[in-house]
Amino acid sequence: MRRTRIATAVLLTATTACVAVLTADASTRNAPPCTPLVTTIGGHKAAVNCGPATASIRIGGRSYTFRNGFCEQSKSTGAAPELNLGTTVIGVKGNAGKADLSMLIDAHLHSPFGTGSIFHADFGGRQILGDSLIKVKGTLASKGTFTGTAATGVNFTGSWDCHGVLWQAP
Repeated sequence: MRRTRIATAVLLTATTACVAVLTADASTRNAPPCTPLVTTIGGHKAAVNCGPATASIRIGGRSYTFRNGFCEQSKSTGAAPELNLGTTVIGVKGNAGKADLSMLIDAHLHSPFGTGSIFHADFGGRQILGDSLIKVKGTLASKGTFTGTAATGVNFTGSWDCHGVLWQAP
């Protein structure tokens, strides 16, 4: 049930970005770098993210790479930057085999270690991480690294790179 709520929120975020792009003036600097595609996959609603951001996770001796997304931050609420990479498929076990990562980075990295969370990471038809807290080190609009411990007790590491794009959502 929690995964469905989170996935719905991610899909709504992607849909909001799509609407913002469709209604924004072409000269507006506040438009996202690209428009996520809202579609269906196997009869289920899906959001196919786009953009230059990438991330990788190393857990259990394996490495996973996530692509196609961008970093965004709500300008009006000052919320922490969020990364949504890959494709989110709603209501399908294993995310229909699509790679998908959703993470939030603490907006206040004044100390050497900030915090954040990974809401989910799916790869190869299975969830490799569920809700997990992370310790973050890096520069928000650029790139950084993180460490954490999964609910199963397994430690993981990772990195993200926004490739200089931090979209300031309204």
